[in-house]
Amino acid sequence: MVYAALVQESVQERIRKLRQEIAEISAANQVHLEQAGKTYTAAAEQERRFQRLQAILEELMTLTDWKKT
Repeated sequence: MVYAALVQESVQERIRKLRQEIAEISAANQVHLEQAGKTYTAAAEQERRFQRLQAILEELMTLTDWKKT
């Protein structure tokens, strides 16, 4: 029972960190939208942020699936 509580705390902490990262990516995305089309580098950064969001979604789905078992 103690192990389950520790695992749950660990999962909750990971979710908190992922939410923070999503907020940071969202803020960077907003800046990108405001400066859209100015440089190729901005487009590359946008793609990197999009890929990271996809990875976060996959991890969140894995964490959610763990809670269902």
